[in-house]
Amino acid sequence: MKKTDAADAVRAAGNHVKLTTHEDFASGQLMGLTFADKLGDGALRMKKPGEAVFLSPVFETAKPFNDLVASWNTETPCGTWAEVWGRVYLPDYDGWTDRDGTTHDGWTDWITWGRWSTHIARSCPDCQDTHPRKDSEETNGWAYAYSKPGYGDSSLNTRGLLTATAFQLKAVLHAEEDCQALPSLRLLAATWKNTLDENWQADCTYPEEAVEAAPSVLLDTPAISQMARDPDYGGVICSATCAAMLMDGQGADLLPEDVTLLNYDYGFGGNGNWSFTCAAAGAFGYESYVSYASFEAIRQELTKGYAVALSVKYSNKPDDDQPYLENAPQRVGGHLITIVGYYFSQELGEYVYCSNDPAAKTDAEVAHREYRESQLDKCWYRRAAYFVHKKEAGAGLYVRDYVSATLMPVKEQPGVWALTTEDSLLRIPQDFQEGKRASFGQHGTICYYAEDALTELPNTCRRVTANHVFRYTGIGVTEEGYLTFAQDEVSKLLAEGRSVKLLVLDNCDTVYTATATAKEVFDPADLISPEEELRQKKVEQAAKAGAFAAGVVAAVAAVVGITKLFGKRNKRK
Repeated sequence: MKKTDAADAVRAAGNHVKLTTHEDFASGQLMGLTFADKLGDGALRMKKPGEAVFLSPVFETAKPFNDLVASWNTETPCGTWAEVWGRVYLPDYDGWTDRDGTTHDGWTDWITWGRWSTHIARSCPDCQDTHPRKDSEETNGWAYAYSKPGYGDSSLNTRGLLTATAFQLKAVLHAEEDCQALPSLRLLAATWKNTLDENWQADCTYPEEAVEAAPSVLLDTPAISQMARDPDYGGVICSATCAAMLMDGQGADLLPEDVTLLNYDYGFGGNGNWSFTCAAAGAFGYESYVSYASFEAIRQELTKGYAVALSVKYSNKPDDDQPYLENAPQRVGGHLITIVGYYFSQELGEYVYCSNDPAAKTDAEVAHREYRESQLDKCWYRRAAYFVHKKEAGAGLYVRDYVSATLMPVKEQPGVWALTTEDSLLRIPQDFQEGKRASFGQHGTICYYAEDALTELPNTCRRVTANHVFRYTGIGVTEEGYLTFAQDEVSKLLAEGRSVKLLVLDNCDTVYTATATAKEVFDPADLISPEEELRQKKVEQAAKAGAFAAGVVAAVAAVVGITKLFGKRNKRK
């Protein structure tokens, strides 16, 4: 490492770095940033619109590594985003002179984890270093990030047998001139491993303060089956479902659909991106980061009252090519599970971990599956975990808009329902339910449930809204933006005296939660004229274009996913 870098390098303990206090951030360079008070345990906020940068010190690791994952927690209001970059130092290339006569210092290019915000089409791009290599005539670089090709775990990896001994992180915050508010950075973290060392798992440490581990733990973390969620994507949202369970276990009340619409990586087309999932939990206000962890670390987290999500693969059949896991619900090639407890089995002579496994078909079958450590050890082969800690003060204010609404029949249109707020009609695009995640802006999920229709659960699990029997099919949208339901199911439920809730979750900005009623009627005659509607829409679109130019937000409607018409106060009859 160059002498100037070595002199300023910080020696990293274990295999983690976490910057989250004012003192932590003061160790780096602040450009266009200031320390934010009353936000978490210390944060940085932009001084003014434009671009601001936090550059971490150089971190020198105790052992070489070939795999680095960054995590961040930010506040990114509409019109803002964050982008985290990393570079690593390879001693094999420090002082090497290539075929063109250029002498290199061992540092890779800056490699990005992609632009991040809950309000943009997030993407971890196909990004790689561009330096020449000693063993190749091609300029194919020393390192790369591989979320784009489909792995989804957002690692920065060195190539071949190369290893790094230091790294540096850079967080860039961007804000448009007319943004809703200025963005903040609450946490910047990294974890690393060296898979070229056959004993690398022994080097996975615990980044938090250790306590005396409890003899046994069983948390009341909610049990949520991904298989019972929106059938258009429920089978592939283990990451979002686990994140929802982790947050709901600490007092949130989020649906997996809410999380997956905000952690979806538009680069590779999925929501398994580890960094994005923890960034999503951070956007809801929780301290969250990726850890290459150990079983001891899991027991520490559980002792402190925090469930943990693990990245695994397994089979419930002993003769499969995937690692065998007794009590597993099915075979999975890439999956996340939530660990909610443990105990030591004298009979087996090993720890047994209690899992809320979202791959089970029902909420009741999710909890609590007991997995032996000796078997789970082979399934948890990459040692990646989500650590999600308590919600931070002042955080999570800009993740989404949550709006209360009313669902009521449309006058003289049997079986047709209008979604309204106090004095507005919310028109839903006819293609809203197409490409619910992949088509960014004005798309998402519509679902409903009867409040007395509850899924079965063990009495050891906390019950949340997700533990209702949700209905996702048979929901239509008319040309006018009204809703219809197969067999007029909402009318039947209301006629039975049951309370019905409707949710409209767009994949960019807003969640509408509506209470259905047949006692009030929406009269289309109360709407403003088409001419006035067009005028207002143009005004709002112009405001949007000015606030969110340069591709920050794909949708241009006044409310993303839903067109809003302002008029007289609705006459509810």
